[in-house]
This record gives sequence, C-alpha cells and structure tokens, in this order.
Amino acid sequence: FSELNEQSLELARSLKRNNKKRIIVFTDVFVKNEETSYELTESARELGAINFKKDITLINFGVHSKQKPITFFITGEDDDENIKQTLTLIAKYNDRESTSLYVFSTSINSELLLNTTPKGKMKVRRVNMVKSLISRNLYDDGAKIFENAVAYDKDEKLISAVVVGLGKHGTEMARTLPWFCQMTGYRFVMNAFDQDKKADSCFRASCPELMDQEHNGNFNNKFEARYQIDVHSKMDIETEEFWNTMKQIERVTYVFVALGDDEKNISAAVRLRSWFEKRGLHPQIDAIVYNSDKKEALTEITNYSGQPYDINFIGDMHSSYSEEVILHSEIEEIALQRHLKWGKEEEFWKYEYNYRSSIASAIHKKMRIICGIPGAEKLIKDRTEEEKKVLRNLEHSRWNAYMRADGFTCSKVRNNLAKTHPSLIPFDKLPKKEQEKDDD
Repeated sequence: FSELNEQSLELARSLKRNNKKRIIVFTDVFVKNEETSYELTESARELGAINFKKDITLINFGVHSKQKPITFFITGEDDDENIKQTLTLIAKYNDRESTSLYVFSTSINSELLLNTTPKGKMKVRRVNMVKSLISRNLYDDGAKIFENAVAYDKDEKLISAVVVGLGKHGTEMARTLPWFCQMTGYRFVMNAFDQDKKADSCFRASCPELMDQEHNGNFNNKFEARYQIDVHSKMDIETEEFWNTMKQIERVTYVFVALGDDEKNISAAVRLRSWFEKRGLHPQIDAIVYNSDKKEALTEITNYSGQPYDINFIGDMHSSYSEEVILHSEIEEIALQRHLKWGKEEEFWKYEYNYRSSIASAIHKKMRIICGIPGAEKLIKDRTEEEKKVLRNLEHSRWNAYMRADGFTCSKVRNNLAKTHPSLIPFDKLPKKEQEKDDD
C-alpha cells in the first residue's frame, strides 16, 4: 500500500482475513503521514504488517520470487502523487509476471494516462470508488426500485426518484438512474436538488442531449428512452423552499441522499422519512454513510415508539474496501464475460468506456430478468421473434439513455473524442442490421 490510512487499513484487514499467509506492506508511513494516528499504526502492527518510511516507488520489490504474486494498491489522497507513483511502478515492474496494480482515483487525468501507458505483463486497474458504489448498490439492491414503483395507468408503473445533493455520488446516481430505470412497463421521473446556484446548468452541460427538450420529458415515442428529469438549483434541505418543492412531486418512490457528510446525510434521511410518513408515503431511502461503526449502529434504527425508520445506509468503508469488492467483484466478472462477446479482455481493463458500459449492461440484464421481461432469461437463440423485438427496443432505449448520460450526442459521424454517435436515434429509425445488434 502506498499509504497507511483508514481505507487502506480496511482493505488490508480484509485481505489478511481471507488469507493469513499474505504479507501486508505499508509504505511512506512516517513521511507523508507525520500525523498518522497512533491507532492506525497500532492497527497495522496488529496485522503483522511491515511499515516502511520510504515511498512505495523507492522500495525494491524485485527481490521477491518471480513466481509469487505482488499486488500494489495506490491509495493516497493526493491524486497527482497517485498518478506519479502508478506510472513509476508500471515502468519498473511491467515485465514481471503475477503483478497487479490498483490505483484509487476519480480524476480524468488518471483515466487518460492509464489508457495510453503501455503496461506490459502487469494487470493495472483504476478504481473509481464513486462509480463502484453506485453500480454495486444498484446491482445488489436495485430491484427494490422497481418493486416500490406505484401504479400510474393500466400499462405502466411510476418510478419517482429524488436525489438530494449533487456532489460526486449524487451526480453519479442522477446520471445512472435514467438508463437503469428504462424498463418495459415503467415510467421514470427524477427530481435532483443541490445548494449550488449553478447545479442545473452544470448538469445540463455534462449531458446536454439527455436534458434537451427533444428527449427530456418526451414519453410519446415508444422507440426512445423515456424519462423526465428536473434539477433544482439553490435548494437547501433546511429551507422552506425545498419542502414546498417536494410537495409538488408526484408520489416519490425512491430517495438517494448524498450531501457529502455523514451527519448531514443521516439527519436529512431521517427528516425525509418523517415528512413522507405524514403524507402516507413510504419510499425507499438510501443514504451515504462512510463510517462503518455509525452504519452498524444505525442498522434497523427505530424511534421511541419502536417504529422503524427503514433507511438503507450505504457506502461505509467496511463494505466498500474489501477483497470481494475490489479484487473479486461478482459484477465485474459478469461484465467481463459480456464484453468478451465482442472484444478482448485487455480492452475491458484498459479502457474506461469498455469497462463502464459492460458494467451497465450487466446491471440492466439482471434487472430485466427480475422484472419479468419476457425472454430476458433466455438465450438469444431460444427467444421468440416478438421477444427479440421487445428486448432489442428496450436495450436500445437503455443504451440511448446511457450514452446521453455520458455526454454523447447524435451526429452523422461517430467520434468518441467529440462524443458523437450516429446510432443515438429512435430504435425504429435504425437499419435492420443495426437493430439486430441490440440482441442482449
């Protein structure tokens, strides 16, 4: 590990629990982290970890047997330093077998540099914990969003989502729900709130075609992604304006709270639950809580009358920084198998676009089966022509929403750098050959 902090310690504990023979090494313990707490260093010693003062790039790990696997974790808080260490380690050990490197970063700099850097024999992966949490939560528990949908008309159920806070987690969820909730028989509406006066403008700038008048709020075209998104700027949950706006939202069924602070998230989630209870509503509420002890203490909390608040607290370090999540993710394995239908494994790990789009596809595939979409559980060759037609249309609608949420717009020419794609059109406008590509 490049640094001893709460996150790296939590992951180290998980690795050691699963294999006591593993040797844990923390580097730069007493240089960058001069204020590292006594508790952290003592916890590292209890693991039997080796603590180095040197930077991770200055230690000679080449003395190990070449048959023994080495895994590097770049976990520092300084993103520029993380990138520098990552590139140095790749250059130093790219010809070594059984060598993996995980760099924890959400920056575009790390994505671009890792896309273009030759990695040799090393397995290198950028871990974006924000995207990972949202994907994992929806893969594991996203079925509840569809289960909690309410009757809208004879043909559809309504999913009405509220996102409180448009920081990294809130924005990621707000950009994910539109494609996640593309499902035959469901209508999706989302209201997102943030204190920033430019929240709406920033969100529109990041995904312009998702939010334009042609697509946002258009439920008439059955061959297109169908959704309605409203972003409310200058909205503080502490103000009357927020609650007055909430009153105008029709039958909320799902709430995601991400205000950037555990206490604020807990307080907001509790207030929202009480507010909905007064109105006879019981939406699913997910709230971010980083502290594992707090999450455990809050599990199944009730008021003084024994009434459960029924709030799902997610994102704590114990759940997020584990071997199962970081190294052996079920959703990653399924996504990889889907990617291999058309691409090579190295391209799955190398390019963020391939990785993220395959993850999204795997998540939606699971939801279709759970929602009982006819033919979703069958192999393509075993589906009826009607099932193929319905599923192709659904997949293209999901893909349209996914691409627009990623910032892509329609153009006659495909240009990934410009984020333009000619297939961002209604399903019935695609050539038949292109329609058949949407078999999933």
